[in-house]
Amino acid sequence: MDDLIHSDITDLDTLVDMIKLSFSFTDGAYMIALCDHLYVQASRKYQELQLYKASKKAVQLIHTKRPLVYYYGYSHLMKGMVFQKQGNYEAARDCIEKYAELGWFNGLDLHGEAEVEYYRHAARANLYALDVLSGNSEVLQEYVQFLQDNPEELLPGLLSIVEGAYRHGYSLEAILKSFTQQIDDFKYLEEPVNVSYYFRFCYQLALYYIKQHQFVTALDYILQSLMLSDTLGTEHEHEFRKCTAIFEIFRSQATATQQAQYITILKGVLKDEKIDFTASVAQSV
Repeated sequence: MDDLIHSDITDLDTLVDMIKLSFSFTDGAYMIALCDHLYVQASRKYQELQLYKASKKAVQLIHTKRPLVYYYGYSHLMKGMVFQKQGNYEAARDCIEKYAELGWFNGLDLHGEAEVEYYRHAARANLYALDVLSGNSEVLQEYVQFLQDNPEELLPGLLSIVEGAYRHGYSLEAILKSFTQQIDDFKYLEEPVNVSYYFRFCYQLALYYIKQHQFVTALDYILQSLMLSDTLGTEHEHEFRKCTAIFEIFRSQATATQQAQYITILKGVLKDEKIDFTASVAQSV
């Protein structure tokens, strides 16, 4: 996969920025290649530091925004997130094992110890997610309590629970009710990663309610997904098509308000084409 990225990029912060920008894209192979490259570069710099220390030479400074352990852990964290997104849960667990305990890292200062603790926390959250996605309903209440105690994990956590509910038949109503206000606030998120999470959350909720034969509720979430995918840009065209297909298939179940909203969204997609839509309305009268 080395040919997917510029192998001459060795700056760790640049690679982290590239991974963050790529996370909402559908190209998992590119993300994995970036994560692997970050791991190689972080490991190389770590080994260089150890050699300097062993030779008792002056330690060569590495200019990074964060402690070196952060980059090592981040490469495995984000690679695991890609595998989780792809449904490859065993590979995701392997990644979690690699960042769950980084206390072995030499030369940790207080900032480095804080990063190690962060990755311990992230590993716990992501193991919960993998459990519910894999069908282990026994951890649901424990996971819900964890999300209540750690609101920064709420959106990706609820996404995992909703996806698990759709796949394995968990009941969602009580869980969603306990987070009603927080879910309503998701629509105000602006950071691209969070918007991407919210899009997937709405889409999975739509699938869940279709399975429950609650079609009007499902179509509300499909309309929300359509609006979000339009704001996310061209990299979500595939998701936009899927949402459009679902609405068309269940269009007979839509309310008049939903159908009008759907047409408005489609007109927005064609806003650059300068089409006179009044002609189509006149034709149908």
